[in-house]
This record gives sequence, structure tokens and C-alpha cells, in this order.
Amino acid sequence: MDGMNIDESVVFASQPRHTAPPLPISVIDPRIYGGTVSEPTAPMDEGQDDEVASNLSIDSDARELRAEVERFDAQQEAFVARQRAEAAGIPYQPPTPKKAGAAARKKRRTGPRKPAKLPPEIQFRMSLANEAFQQGDYEGTIAQLSEIIRINSEVFNAWMLLSTVHEQLGNREQAIWCRISAAHLTPRDVQQWISTAEYALESIDELEDGTPEKDEVLQRAYACYTQALETDRSNIVARTGRADVIMMMGNASKALIEYQKALNYKPWNIRTVRNIADVALDVKDPRKSAEVAKGAYRRLIDHLKAIGTYEAEEGRFEWSDLRIYLEFFNILEQWQEAARELKEIARWLLGRQAETFWEQFVDDDREFDVHDDRRIHVPEFVPTQYPQEAYGMGLPTDLRAKLYVYRCKLGLEYEADLHLQLLDPTRQEDFMAFPDCLKDIATALLDAGRASEAVRYLDLYKSISTTINGPENSLDADFLVCQGRCHMAFGDKAAAEECFIAAIEEDEDHIEARVQLANMYEGEEQEGREEAFLLVREAINLEAKRGDPGARRRRNPYSSRKPGTGPRRPRKPRDPNRKSKYVPRRLINAEKRREQDAKMAAEAAKNFQILRELQDRAIAGDEEAKAGWMRAAKELVDDFRSHKQFYPWEKYIRYLGYNTVVHGQAAVPMRNMKLAAMEERLRQGLAPPEGQEGQPTRVPVRFPPEHRGVSFDVWLDVFLNYAFALVRSGHHRDAYVVCHAARDSIVWTSTESTFLIHVAWASCAVYAGDEETCVAIARYFMRDYMPGTDSYRMFSAMCRVCQTPVSWYTSGPAQKFILRQIKTMDSIVMKKQEENDAAKDISLDVALLTIYGHILFTTTSYTYALSYFARAASLDPHNCLINLSTGLAYVHYALKRQATNRQYLLTQGFAFLFRYYRDRLRDGKATVAERQEAHFNIARAYSLIGLANLAVQYYRKVLEEEDAAGKNGEGGGAMGNEDLKVEAAYNVRSLCYLLGDVEGARRVTRDWLVLE
Repeated sequence: MDGMNIDESVVFASQPRHTAPPLPISVIDPRIYGGTVSEPTAPMDEGQDDEVASNLSIDSDARELRAEVERFDAQQEAFVARQRAEAAGIPYQPPTPKKAGAAARKKRRTGPRKPAKLPPEIQFRMSLANEAFQQGDYEGTIAQLSEIIRINSEVFNAWMLLSTVHEQLGNREQAIWCRISAAHLTPRDVQQWISTAEYALESIDELEDGTPEKDEVLQRAYACYTQALETDRSNIVARTGRADVIMMMGNASKALIEYQKALNYKPWNIRTVRNIADVALDVKDPRKSAEVAKGAYRRLIDHLKAIGTYEAEEGRFEWSDLRIYLEFFNILEQWQEAARELKEIARWLLGRQAETFWEQFVDDDREFDVHDDRRIHVPEFVPTQYPQEAYGMGLPTDLRAKLYVYRCKLGLEYEADLHLQLLDPTRQEDFMAFPDCLKDIATALLDAGRASEAVRYLDLYKSISTTINGPENSLDADFLVCQGRCHMAFGDKAAAEECFIAAIEEDEDHIEARVQLANMYEGEEQEGREEAFLLVREAINLEAKRGDPGARRRRNPYSSRKPGTGPRRPRKPRDPNRKSKYVPRRLINAEKRREQDAKMAAEAAKNFQILRELQDRAIAGDEEAKAGWMRAAKELVDDFRSHKQFYPWEKYIRYLGYNTVVHGQAAVPMRNMKLAAMEERLRQGLAPPEGQEGQPTRVPVRFPPEHRGVSFDVWLDVFLNYAFALVRSGHHRDAYVVCHAARDSIVWTSTESTFLIHVAWASCAVYAGDEETCVAIARYFMRDYMPGTDSYRMFSAMCRVCQTPVSWYTSGPAQKFILRQIKTMDSIVMKKQEENDAAKDISLDVALLTIYGHILFTTTSYTYALSYFARAASLDPHNCLINLSTGLAYVHYALKRQATNRQYLLTQGFAFLFRYYRDRLRDGKATVAERQEAHFNIARAYSLIGLANLAVQYYRKVLEEEDAAGKNGEGGGAMGNEDLKVEAAYNVRSLCYLLGDVEGARRVTRDWLVLE
């Protein structure tokens, strides 16, 4: 072994072999080797293989020889010791063997075991892999590492090197899986799990929000951080990292809890405090989380003031933190506390923490005046102690604007005016870093009824925004709302309407724009109040959904906040494909309203043209044409449903989703209370009379023959064809919604239209295999459309074609409905009998009685089923189906444990079965399919009671009918070309096999069951 020292030639020889629990199979991604692992491209030649094998064999022989020598030495020492003891005349005492007991246990150390040394073969292959990697031979490296993992999947360095190779090749997903596999080999290594999670998140910014790829990466990182916390729950890096991942996943409430746990371990970490504040703005009810964020900031501020520094863990307390802190006072509408905190913290940041005497001036802001005119009247004030920049001149402009807003909210007009004088709109340079504060000032002025002054600040904001963002992105929704309020104050309702609608188009989730527009419409006539109600309901829904995971912001956590240090980031453009169900209508500006209607009509005409162009290709199976056709059809359906003239009022608001009540909110914000009061006031003015909720409150005297230049029959075809397309694409619930919308419309109320809608609805349910909907639609035909035999047969047919377990067919509601139909029929018949009407007018429906008998039969209520079969048989004694059902009911009843006289029941059953058999054959007039059916049913009945010898005879007749049909050239008859030869042959084979006739079973299989 001196000639070849493997340990010295291996790069990773110092890394021991890990002996962690075996890696679960579910953790290893099989895609790691998909299409990438191959045999080594440069295998060792035969001479090298022989050399390696020889060295390994020599090493094993050397160890055995060394062990033999050690045993021989021990025996020799024992022999010499015995001879010396005998020569000295003392008894020989052999040495006591060493016990692996208490002494050994005392030396055992806690913690993970020392990893075993890698075998020489693994070390040798690792050296080859490292050499190939250094030479840039990535394929060879993967081949060597794959072989190492095949031999021993617990080699940590192999997984890590394989991850590095995949990263070099651009296979980042495989690289992540390799690192996860390596981390599982050291489950107690917290740092390894953290580094794996951080590695997975390195490319998170390159992925788009909401994509499966990004969600999968976040799930992996979350699992890694969780594994690290299971080992060390106090690890602040893992705790904060997991909270960051949860925040990026959109679960703000859970992220807030995680950040709070992290803050318990390190309460002075400013990054965690900032993240708590950020998440607190995203939760469902910000009023609840505002107290948590306020408390975290207040404790940090008190700590920093106590130790006399602005430096916290992972950052410095800055003016931006004060701005964040004040946001939570705004949410809670705590204006007095906000002003006090602003002045106290600003004093500290300006270096005047010692001047606590200013705290006695609660409603007086002279501390932050630019000059000392009012400050010199304070006895404790020393003018020369601090520079002027530590007072009013050092207060940022946006914070002075906040002070102005707070004083306006508190009704302190004098102090507010003093601040407003310093917020001069002619000094544009003062607001360049904080242009948003101009909107706050304008809003406060509008609330105070000073619209003419608010216009100056709005014009300045527009100028600054145009300079920073360009003319295309200069106006946002908040600005448009303020501008609309100015127009309202000046009496220009048309311009105000345009501003509010533009704000909604700019930001579909903007609540204030809807509130202002609803306030303007509330004073109009009936149509205006309806629009106001819809706007208020939409605003309430947006308030309720503010904290939903789907509506929440998905962004990365941040480590610092420095607003105003550079140009503002441009707003994300509005998604043109995202369309709201409700589009506000212009009621004031008639010209704009006509333009809007013309635009929507042109869009509808364009979509109809797309339908005509793509219809043939879509029917032929072109997937791209199908997708385009469905998009155009959806646009048309949504356009039709958005017209409330076509629907009853309650149906229309239900379509918009405004009848949903949100539960589980313990604290309701004041704005919600105001919106709820306004919504209730409008609802009372629009609600239909009591007891007529389902009736339309507004039905036009005469409908025009068309809509958007297209007849209503064509619109109905679009609805139904779109429903068919949805159910074929696997969206049967959406197809039901479309059919339901067509049924609810007051346009299609004729019998023919209603029939077509329900037939299409039933077809969608049958295609989807939805037995519940099939039963519901069938009940419409039996109850409302055409009660009678055909409707009852349609009910059975629809339930039969659904390839689902019989559940809704035999459900309680369906059973009770059929029974009510029977009772109604019986009452009519009895009434006619009492009135001595002609017998021809008295009619009982055989199909209805048979259906209810089948429902009872399916629920194993054979005794009750027989009574209804008997009633049906009294009306039609030669009906084959009734006789067959009666016979099977007797036979099944005889096989039950509670049967009292099985011989009688079986005799009765087969009597009805053979009556069915004779009627079905009809003296040789039956078709081949009918004769096969009769033979097969009798054979099945005999098989049911265990008479296999008789069953085989009738099965043979089924097979003989097939031969006879082939010779005589007969067709399939009423059942078409289908036959029962395969079923009969399979049953004969099974009977032969059970009876031990293996050769007969083989012969039947060869003759009848071989697929060609």
C-alpha cells in the first residue's frame, strides 16, 4: 500500500462519511437524473480496473494479516506469563478482559456520532469527480457522482458537488434539489438548512408573482427554514427568514406572528420591526395589527433613547421610520397621539432630547416654528443652546404637512394655518422629495371647504409628478379623486364624474372613488340610486377582501427604507386583461355616456365577428381556435350580464356578488360603518315589496328585438354554446353558472327558450357526470315543463347515463319528490272516480310507478318495491320491464337473511322471470338482440341463486344466437349491432373455472374472448 496512498490523492478525504438517517425517497427529485446522467464518457481501461481491484484486494489481505499477528502476539505473551508464574511458584491469573460497560459509557460524548470514514473506493471516485470538475468536464463529473450516490447515497460532498455542477450548467432546479438532499444528510446542522433556503431564494426576483415556479421555490425555502427551526427554535436568522418567505407567499397574518416570535428573541432588531410594520398594513383588519406595530416601534424608540444612540441592530433609526410609525395612528384615527409622538420623536432626531419641557404644550406647535417669536415666551427655552436647524427649519416638509392634517382633524385652525403658511405651494423645491404630502394637504383643505386653495396644491402635485414620472404616469387615483372633489365643490358634476370614473379605471380597488361617486349619484333619480347602491356594495366588498391572500401584495421584505432619496419608482401599469364585473355608468355626462355605449357596441360586434370566423375551426378541433372562440364568447356573455335591464334586481346584484355577507370581523372600521349605513339606506329605497324578492322590480313595457344589433335568439345560442365549450374543457361549474344566468334573464321567458336552456343545462350535467344536477334539472321537466311519461323517462335516462355511483337517484329528496307525484296522481284519480267521470279520463302513469319501484329496489327495500311493481303490472301486465323487475325483486328478497319463505319467493320470482322471457321472445318475432337479452337475464338469475348448470345452458343460447344471426344475416334489431356474446362467454369461463373445468374455461376463452 506504500506505492499508492489513496487518502493523499483525494481532495475531500478530510470530510468524513455521514451516518445520518437514510434520505427519504420523496425528498430526492427524480428529475435530477432525467436525461443528464449517462455512463462515464472516458471509462478506465482494463489495466486501471485491474490495478484498482488488485490494490483493494491487497489492502484487505493486509488487514487480515495484521489481525492474525496481533492474536499471535497476545497468545505468546499469555504463554510467557504462565511459564514465569509456574517457575515462581505463584498461581497464574490471566488478565481480565476489558468490559465495554460503565467505563466505556463514561467516555461517550453526547451529540451526533462521529461520521464514519469514507471507503477507499468512494474516496477514489470523489478524487476523479473533483479532477473532472476542475477540468470543466461536467458530464464526466455527473457520471462519477451518480455512481458514488448509487453506491452510497449518504455522501454529503457528492451531493454538494453535484449541486455545484448543475448550477454551472444552468440547471438551478436540480441544484436546489441536490442541496436539499445534502441537507437531509445533516439534519441537525442549522446553518446548512439556512444556506440551502437562502440559495433557493437567490433567483426569486426573476420569477413572476403567482406562477407555479415561484410558489414551488417559496415552498422549498419555507420547508428548509422550518427544518432549521425544529433544531434550534431560537435561531433568529431562520425565524426571520421563514417570516420573510411567508410574507412573500402573501399570508400576512401568519407572517406577522412569525415576526413577533423573532422579535421576542431580538427585540432591538430594526429590520424585524420594519417588517412587522409592513405586514401590519397588509392584514385583513389593519386596525388590529396597528397596535402590534405601534408597540414594536415604541419599545425600540424607548430603548434607543435610553442608551443614547440611533443605531439599532441591522440598521439605524431614521426619519422614514417615524413616517411608518405615524401611519398606524392614522389608521386608528388617533390624531392627538399622532401629533404628540411626531413632536417627541422629531425632537429626539433633531438632537434636542433634553428639552422635555415642550411636552406641556399639547395643542401648541411653537416648538417647530421657523422663528423664535413664540418660543421666547417659554421660560425654559434658551435661544442659543441649539441651532435654528434643530427646530422648525429642521423638520421635514412632509412631517409638517402631517402636523397640519392632525391640527385640522382636531379642529385647531390657528395652529393649522401657521403650518399651512410654511407649506407654500409656490416653493416647488420644498416638495420635490415628498410630493404625496400635497394630496394630503389638498384633502384636508377640501374637508374644510377650501377648494380654491386645494387646487393650488393639486396643480403643484401634477407638475412635480409630470416631471418625475412623465406625462403618461403623472395622474394616480388619489389625485383624480381630489380633483373630482374640487369639481364637485365648484358645481361641475360632469367633470367630477369623469374624474371619479377615471380613478376607478386607474385603480380598480380604489374605495374612496366609489364612495364619492355614490354620494353624487344618490341624489339622482331611480337609476342613479341603483348605481349608487352598486358602488357602495363594491366598496364594502373591497374593504372585506383587503386582507385576503389573493388580493394581498406579494413582495419581498426589505432591510431599510429611504424614501425621497431618488426618483420615485413608476407605478405598475394596469393589467388590460383584468376586467371588473361592474363598470360604472356615466349618468351626468350624456355625451360621454353615448361614447361609452358606442365603444361597448363596437367591442361586441368585434367579438361576434371573431365567433363567426373561428367557429368552424373550433368545431374541427383546432385548440388555438377554441381558446380564441371561448375568450370572445366570455366577453359577450359578460357584456350581456352586465346590463341590469335584462335581469331582476336581486338576480343582478347576486351576479355581481354583492349579496355576500362577510362574517368573523370583530372590529369594524369607522369607514365600514359609514358604508354599511349608506348601503342599508339605499337598499331600503330599492328593495322590492315584501314577498316578491324573486320578482323583477323593473320590467320594461316592450323589449327591443335585438341588443347590440344582434337578435336575442343569437345571444341565447352564444350562451348555450359557451356553456358547452366550458363543460368540454372541464369547467362544468362555470357552465352551470352560464346556464343559470340565461335562465334568470327576463328576456328568455318563453316556453321554447326555457326548454332549450334546461336541455343544455342537462346536457352539461350528463357530460360532467354530475348526478346531483341531473336530478335537479329532471325535476324541472317533471314539475314545471311537461309532467308526464316522457319527463319521467327522461329522469331515469339522465340518471342512467351518469357514470357515477347511485346516490342522488335514491336520495331522500328525489324519493320524496317522486312519491309526491304518485300521491298527486292518486288524488286526481280518486277525485275523478268520486265524480263518476268516464273511465277513459282516469289515467295512471306506469312509468312513474315503475321509477319509484326501481328507487326502492335500489335501496334494497324489496317488499315496498313489489307493491309498486304490482300496481304497474295491473296497468300493463305484458310489459317486459315490469315483469323482469318484479322477478328480480322476488329473487333478491329471497336471498336476504330476513326472508321467511325462500322457496315461495324464488318460485314467484322465476314465474315472473319466465313470463318476461316468453313475452320478450314473442313466438319467434323478436330480434337477435332481444333474444340474447332474454337468454342472458335468465342465465344471470340462475347464476344469482347458484344453479350454474342451468345458467350455462342459457349462456350457450346467447352464443348460439350470435352464430344463427351470422348465418341468417339478421341485424342487431332495436339494440343496434351490439350483442352480449362477450359478457356471456366471460361468465361461462368464470363458472367453468370455479367448478374446476380449467380446460373448458381455456376453450371458451380461446373461442370467444380473444381480441382480434
